[in-house]
Amino acid sequence: MNMDYSHILDLLDIPEETTQIEFKTLWWQSVVKKVRQTIVAMSNTYWWQIILWIDDPEKTELKGLKRVKWIEENLEVYDEIFRWAKDIHPAMDIHSMTTCTKINEIDRSVCIINIPKWIDSIRYINNEVWIRWKKWNIRLDPQETIKYSYARGFEKADSELVNVDLQLLETDIYKQWKEYTQTPGTWIEDILTKRWLARKKEWVTLPTRAAVMLFAEYPTNLMDTKCVIRVYQYSGTLEKYREVPNLLATPKTIEWPIITLINEAQQFVLWLLRNWVRLESWFINKYVIPKRAIEEAITNAVIHRDYHIKRDIEIKVFEDRIEVDSPWLFSYNITPKNIWTVRADNYRNDLLVKHLREFPSPPNLDRNEWVIAMRNEMRAQNLFPPIYITYPSLNDTVRVVLFNEHMPSEWDRVIEYFESWKTYITNQIARNITGLEMHAMSQKLKHRTSKWLLIRIPNDPNIKRGVKYKLGSS
Repeated sequence: MNMDYSHILDLLDIPEETTQIEFKTLWWQSVVKKVRQTIVAMSNTYWWQIILWIDDPEKTELKGLKRVKWIEENLEVYDEIFRWAKDIHPAMDIHSMTTCTKINEIDRSVCIINIPKWIDSIRYINNEVWIRWKKWNIRLDPQETIKYSYARGFEKADSELVNVDLQLLETDIYKQWKEYTQTPGTWIEDILTKRWLARKKEWVTLPTRAAVMLFAEYPTNLMDTKCVIRVYQYSGTLEKYREVPNLLATPKTIEWPIITLINEAQQFVLWLLRNWVRLESWFINKYVIPKRAIEEAITNAVIHRDYHIKRDIEIKVFEDRIEVDSPWLFSYNITPKNIWTVRADNYRNDLLVKHLREFPSPPNLDRNEWVIAMRNEMRAQNLFPPIYITYPSLNDTVRVVLFNEHMPSEWDRVIEYFESWKTYITNQIARNITGLEMHAMSQKLKHRTSKWLLIRIPNDPNIKRGVKYKLGSS
């Protein structure tokens, strides 16, 4: 079995279309329009693949290689994709993204369009912006396009000017920053302008949003955005919406200049875990999530969030985990698949981060190293690695989940299986690599799915046959 053939078998083993994978058979001209929309939608979201000449597994009863169609019968339709690619702006070289593989056993070919996640700007076709949502392409209206541009990091809210009196920024923390950086000058207007934290607008010097977040005592009260952190503590393992919520205390609201905000949130959550968390007997009898993992998750939520979205960062403490919800989407070159290995090309809030580094004791701000640090810290304690839940499960939020649960030995073997470039696992495969019997493995898979460590496909619990699972962070 050669490598190409093995790869085709992996494609045929995919149980359904997803946000990342779409199957197309080009029998009609109308399909070309949909393919071009899909190319735009996928490039505006994450890294995806369009598989040409293989039937959608959910729309055919054919199995295996019988799903592969004859490309030679519709070459003119195939060529239409590239002929009309010039309608996509900014330009994309679709030819260079496409590879075709001949399957000698059936004398047919499969073509794959590998669409990267673009990091410079949003793509559009015929003045229409499309994004990928689950299995479908969604067209954005102008207002949604603006919001999406901020969420992806193409527009930077931290560098925008805000109508705030500069004198409100002459706080103690501003004076500490000025002294530590040894910035010459007396007038705050001149100092912030030199450091690109303020600019003139119609003869008036206004601060950037970054300057207000860095120095103002209560930034949210001064701007049309939200800069606070809300901390919630729940009994049990679920957030219950009822007449009396299962909150254990009044939610804590933290609002300060950004470096104080990060430090106060970290210290409060760590204090909470040491003193107030209730744990049932069948959980670990105390919180053992590493201190650094918690600190990194909070720092990341603050410096990477989208400050255009008017929503708070939320930290939720349950008996078995901590969740940190931050309003943003993975920006630039980062995707759910590569977040563990790839260094980010840039910061969403570049101006904010540059000046946050200039305080005496700044938090750890290295691009993506916080991800590796969190994972290593969790594994060192034999805990499950952090889980990232984001679009399309969450519309415009990145959720980091840190489980207070030791990782059983068989899970290491499951992780090794996925790290060998396998995308899906079944109950049978899981039993083969762990040695567990069927019922025990079914319970394990169900438990892991309930915690987002795995995603069940199909999601319908009534379907018992042909069920596959993929990693929750993939």
